[in-house]
Amino acid sequence: MKIGIIGAVKKEVEMLKKIIHSFTPKNVKNYTIYEGTSTNNKIFLIQSGIGKVCASISTMNLIHLCNPDVIINSGSAGSLTSSLKIGDIIIPKETCYYDVDLTNFGYKIGQIPQYPKKFLINKIMFNSFKKQNTTIDHLNIMMGLIVSGDSFIRKNMLIKNNFPSAIAVDMESTAIAQVCHKFTIPLIVVKSISDLSDNNATINFKKNLSIASLRSAEFVKIILENFMEIIQ
Repeated sequence: MKIGIIGAVKKEVEMLKKIIHSFTPKNVKNYTIYEGTSTNNKIFLIQSGIGKVCASISTMNLIHLCNPDVIINSGSAGSLTSSLKIGDIIIPKETCYYDVDLTNFGYKIGQIPQYPKKFLINKIMFNSFKKQNTTIDHLNIMMGLIVSGDSFIRKNMLIKNNFPSAIAVDMESTAIAQVCHKFTIPLIVVKSISDLSDNNATINFKKNLSIASLRSAEFVKIILENFMEIIQ
């Protein structure tokens, strides 16, 4: 199988490179794609950059240049619930935009025209993660809705008003999900909490990015090591 992996920032990609065997960097169309292997699967790792547009461009590059069978988005996110602490893992069941509003045209808040209200993570893989959840003792894992937008969130009240079930927020996963939906590519999202989306979010993000990147990469490694069991 060919697996594409997307991390937004350098620290996230550095941690992901550690779980890829014999990777070779290749410069293609102003991007560096790290090609390697993991348990007989071919891996293509790319650093997207921050935000929805950057995430979309990098996802398109992976699809057109590498033709992956599945894409994994790994990295950090801000918590929107007291149940998630720094370093905890999120495996979202669905994702949507918090900064899209076309309700005056009859769409749901967060919905892009001609697309579903929320983008669902691949159901077979998601159900497999639920089964594995009890076997990973050192990681606290939560599954639910993650929302994305082009702002770094320091106060989350408006988001929670519009999306009361949202457990975390990031700046890339929904854009990646939209592209994967368009091209029918299965998607897995793995995020780890770097901050609590509060007044201390900026300081905590800088302080905890390394641990969040490490934790999410650890779980991606688990996915890659059990990939054939997950997709069966």
